[in-house]
Amino acid sequence: MRLAVHILFILIALPVQAEMFAAAGRIEDPASGGICSASLIRPDVIVTAAHCISDLEDPAYVFRSSIPGTEPVRVERFVLHPFYVGFKEQRFRRLRFDIAVGQLAAPADVGSISPFSLGNEAEKGEGLFLASWRQRSGSRPRLRRCFVIEGQVAGIVTLGCQVRGGESGAPVLRLTDDGLELVAIINSTARYKGQQVALAADVRLRIPPLLGQLSSAP
Repeated sequence: MRLAVHILFILIALPVQAEMFAAAGRIEDPASGGICSASLIRPDVIVTAAHCISDLEDPAYVFRSSIPGTEPVRVERFVLHPFYVGFKEQRFRRLRFDIAVGQLAAPADVGSISPFSLGNEAEKGEGLFLASWRQRSGSRPRLRRCFVIEGQVAGIVTLGCQVRGGESGAPVLRLTDDGLELVAIINSTARYKGQQVALAADVRLRIPPLLGQLSSAP
């Protein structure tokens, strides 16, 4: 009973704390109208799922913050994890590296809210927060608490939540005394033991090398 009351309290409190999630946003493709979720890890750098990016040569994507009234910012370039590109025929191994970082043309306007820092890997039984968008959703992210469960794929975080179109790239976040940490990136859905689950890639060790590639890109 205590656990149920505790979870209910957190879910009720989420709208009040919505400004904490301002670094969660989405990328939009003006040409197709498609969206994916994304998040800021630096004022001018975002992270999303690699499979969301279909055009690396001439990207027309923009990043939109969850702060109402802010203008979208053009994404100048993306860098996809090289292992994601290399494991084209091995789906589950590829999902472990389904991560992309993007350089914005200018820092995103999120007021005094800091970008998400990178947190340690998720642990089984841990309750984490998911901030995501779905197609035709409003201007605020959909906020949920999802628990890490035992999965069938090594190296991939399995969450006991359902996800749909538009939620790829969504940040999986840990609430700490210092704020929110980015733990993983949503990249797929699956069924495990008859339950619909979400799959996500850990970011702690996989994002720093991509930042180096992004800064050295022409």
